[in-house]
Formats: sequence, C-alpha cells, structure tokens
Amino acid sequence: MILSGFGVELRRVVHADIEQIREWRNSDVVRQHMFHQELISEIQQESWFEHVNNPFNYYFIIHSGATPIGLIYAKQVDPSSLAGEGGIFVGNPHFLSSDVPARASLLMLYFCFNMLGLTSSLIRIKDGNELAINYNKLLGYQLQSVQGNELTYVLTSDSFGESRYVQRLIQILPKEPIQLLGVPSDKNLELINKQLHLKR
Repeated sequence: MILSGFGVELRRVVHADIEQIREWRNSDVVRQHMFHQELISEIQQESWFEHVNNPFNYYFIIHSGATPIGLIYAKQVDPSSLAGEGGIFVGNPHFLSSDVPARASLLMLYFCFNMLGLTSSLIRIKDGNELAINYNKLLGYQLQSVQGNELTYVLTSDSFGESRYVQRLIQILPKEPIQLLGVPSDKNLELINKQLHLKR
C-alpha cells in the first residue's frame, strides 16, 4: 500500500524493510530519543514485524523521491474508540533539518483522520525532546498526561484542522491529490480495503 501527497510518498512496511528499520532504530541519532534504548536484535525485529503486521497497525517508510528516510506510523488503531497512537523517526540524518518530516506528518494525519476515520491521535514523547514537543504542539497536539519521563499528547481531528501552522503548510506545499494505492488485503481494516477497491 502506498500513500502519496504533499510531495512525499509513504510505503507500507513489508518484511524486506525491517533490516533497514532496525539499522535506523539502532543508530545513535534515533535511539537517544527512545524510551527503550537497548540495541534491537534481528530476532527482536522479526518478532516486532510479526506483531504489527495486521489491520490495526499502519507502519510506513517515508520516501523523498526514491530515497527512504525514516519511519512513520499509526499503531493500535481502535475502530470502536476511533483512536490510535502515532509516531515518526528520521533515520537519514541528511533530512533531519528538511521539511520532509513535516510533509510526511501532514500526510499521515490526513490518512488517520480522513481514511482510517479516527477522531484522535496520541503520541508519547520523551521528556527533554524539545524539538519533538514544540513541533507537535504546532500540529495541534495538547499535553494530556505526564508519567515519569513520558509525556502524552493528544490531537483531535478538529484541532488538526484548526492549526494555523497546518493551514500555512498546506498553502505552500505542492498542490497535488492525495492518493492511496494498493490492493485489498487481510492486513487492512475493511474501510481501507473498500477505498483500495474503488481505486482499481
């Protein structure tokens, strides 16, 4: 499954991607911001993929042109509460100061609110990661709770639409249709399969 828009492309993670993800996840630039900072083994990575490769988790590799730069996701999607948990990390350091992560975030949130039908997205940020905190506040996330060094922020679909930062970004980013491409799969929720079926 491929999601494209705002000048970036998100490709649903497949088994062939997991070693690249593990390499990024184990790098110092990514690991320093994680709650669990131990190095991930190949066996652990295999287990992770088996655990998340289902209709309730949507992990994508972010592509800028042909270059993979990091991971973005909506996990633990709950169709009954219409909530899910999001996250992103950039594994390619050349793109850390670019606007590509912002583009990918907008595209992913569009997917969550307009295609998955969620009404809220939560994120967990390690206390002290001021860059992530400030950026997500711009998107409209609001602090919900603090537990030790874990800060939980929540974004509603209404707050996302009302964010002035989001509105400004949408105005300046490439004007292109947002597209969801792929084939129906048992790894998708049925509402996603219906949208993919309509594209065929």
